[in-house]
Amino acid sequence: MISIILAPPEVEYIKYLREIAYHYDVFIAEVPNIEGVRRYLRGEIDFNQLLFEIEYFDADYSREFYKMLRDLVSNGINVIPIDPYSLIGMNIRVKALLNELNYESLSNEERYVAFMELKIAEAYRGYNSALLRGDFENAVKYILRYARLDAERIKFRSELRAREIVRLLHDLGMSCDVLVHADHYNEVLVKYLSAKLTCTPSVIRLNDVVSRRLGLRPWAHPGVRLTNNYVYGTTMSGDEEYLLASRALVYTMVKARIFRRINRTLLGDKAVLIDNSIRRFVYKMNVNETRDIFRRLTMPRGMFRIKV
Repeated sequence: MISIILAPPEVEYIKYLREIAYHYDVFIAEVPNIEGVRRYLRGEIDFNQLLFEIEYFDADYSREFYKMLRDLVSNGINVIPIDPYSLIGMNIRVKALLNELNYESLSNEERYVAFMELKIAEAYRGYNSALLRGDFENAVKYILRYARLDAERIKFRSELRAREIVRLLHDLGMSCDVLVHADHYNEVLVKYLSAKLTCTPSVIRLNDVVSRRLGLRPWAHPGVRLTNNYVYGTTMSGDEEYLLASRALVYTMVKARIFRRINRTLLGDKAVLIDNSIRRFVYKMNVNETRDIFRRLTMPRGMFRIKV
């Protein structure tokens, strides 16, 4: 049996991911297959040492996620890292830092990854610049640009990963139960894997599973919805795109403001409830309301106070 689990990269979901993974023989993790990761899984280095060899956006999440991978190994589950796109990107960045990057020597895949990462980094810098200036229109514009670029990256990344996973599955045979882990942005992996296999993998959307467990109506991450619309070529009017991007902007900002001083590991299920409430909140907004919330959040504190 082959299943794909689409999991948000949030620390409060890891206990549920672990619970599901324990029912499988093989867990294919969406992390690069590098020596540092393999050594960590074998218990040869600790997480602090691993941090020098991996790329991460949230140290708390990475710590808990990699700890879960090691726990799975300790319980006899075969954990296999597969993420060729990230591996290519890491190698390119290391070469660039060492001033050893020769564009002519790169393969077509490596050139595409380098191009995509450059364009996405430019969009991300533009987005951060707009946030610092309190420029709502440009912030939304750069979210739209980032989402379009990310959609192309996701498709290419999922294709590369699907090839590697299929090769692995052929080597493993069909005598074991396999769980393929993927970020919730990378749902198109299901399509690519299904096209390459003689069977259609079952799909587990972890956000939906947890929401049902907690008695919640699941609300999609607005950024994921926008990006997936581009991935699948869903038709949207300009107003629909702009509204969804503005909701994604406010969702990201409100969530960061609420969680920035809170240990989400300690919150557990309460973090899921809060996050779901934020999503429900932003989906009720029109563009003018999102613009108003944005301005409140970017307004410097104390700008109307008079010091005597």
